[in-house]
Amino acid sequence: MIAISVTPLRLVAGQRTRLDIRFTNTGAGSCRKVVFTLGMPPGLRLVSGGDRIDIPVIGPGAHTVRSVTVEPAEAGEYALTSPNFSYRDEDDWPVRDRDWRAVLVAANPGRVPGPVPVSVLIPAPELKVEREGAGLLAGEWAQLPILVRNPSGVTVSDVSVEIVGSVETNPKLGRIAALPGGKAARLRFDARSHDVGLVPFTVCLTYSYADGSGLSRRIPLKEQLHVPVTQDADAAQHAPVSSTVATAVTRPREPVRTVLFLTANPRNLKELRLDQELRLIEQELWLSVNRDEFRLESQVAVQLPDINRALYRYKPQIVHFSGHGDETGRIYVEDELGYSKPVEPAGLAKLFKALNDTIRCVLVNACHSQGLARAVVRDSSDTASDAIEHAIGMRYPIGDVAAVRFSVGFYQAIFGGATVPQAFKTAPALLESDAETMVDYEVPQLFSRQLSTS
Repeated sequence: MIAISVTPLRLVAGQRTRLDIRFTNTGAGSCRKVVFTLGMPPGLRLVSGGDRIDIPVIGPGAHTVRSVTVEPAEAGEYALTSPNFSYRDEDDWPVRDRDWRAVLVAANPGRVPGPVPVSVLIPAPELKVEREGAGLLAGEWAQLPILVRNPSGVTVSDVSVEIVGSVETNPKLGRIAALPGGKAARLRFDARSHDVGLVPFTVCLTYSYADGSGLSRRIPLKEQLHVPVTQDADAAQHAPVSSTVATAVTRPREPVRTVLFLTANPRNLKELRLDQELRLIEQELWLSVNRDEFRLESQVAVQLPDINRALYRYKPQIVHFSGHGDETGRIYVEDELGYSKPVEPAGLAKLFKALNDTIRCVLVNACHSQGLARAVVRDSSDTASDAIEHAIGMRYPIGDVAAVRFSVGFYQAIFGGATVPQAFKTAPALLESDAETMVDYEVPQLFSRQLSTS
């Protein structure tokens, strides 16, 4: 994680002051490609130094200082911001923080600048933790999903999550690189407990946030949760948990199917409602009676290498991409600065087909993406089929509301136990049933595997 602080925070109106902007890597690995653009408020003039800072790499525990000279026109408070603060973290994942700010206070000449008023400081955001899933069988390893919510309007970074108590977990520690305000992230631990009943455990979180003074603060938080644990079907009837939970715990476990949700919303293209689309899909999974049979993984602001890495990391059965496409059939990911970068459909189709042993469906929710979908299901090998079983693309441009509603309808059916062809019949029917979206109901197209006959 990269923390940014600014000194000094107190200025004198009409006088030039050198500001030192310190970039500190608080993580355990190197962060690369740090980009920081300084947003100047009205009344605060940038006298010298550039408003854009590029740092190739900052090692673990190291810091780098860049300086600029500013001059406030009059006494008052000036909030520095950054319209573009991004970097690649120690795991080479992209991190973008749009909420960074530091407040400077300028006093009139001849007066000693006082301390920064407490009112300019941002209070520490409080995260919320929930346990998902049905429960555990005593002595057996099973998945224990933990949902971390950030109900505040402040982005937190470098969130570490540890479970302690009567529940043993693997991995020992989970991590979220950044969690914007109003968002949630799901961590999945393999868990085991030898106790029986409603077993308590404690979730220990630590996370960082910018407090508005130019400093980054580290916050600890503990939350106690419970998980029902039973020994077997007979013992479950006497365990101190509800019969509904006991039945869910002891039924045969279905293979977990993974949906990988990828998005790209480049800053130079029209903003799409991708956050809402992901939130509604997560909601449908949570409401589904089959929620323990699916796992939803997501990655936003993807660059091309992120797609390949995520495919091998999660080995999904369904790959979903939401974003922009153009009339040539290309989709757009993001470059290192968050701007659009086109991806050729032929190469991307080969990337998906390289993992055809796990991928069963590719859904491309982007305009003009039917060419990519068709290429995904077409066999291109002379010796063996490498085609994906199903793919969905868009014939023409599709409206934001229709695109989101199509995804929701599709996953309502998938999470309910439908096959891909069955789910595809459901989603366009929902579009056609609503006057607001009926004009787009024929835009989504389903393609099925086309094997070579030679």
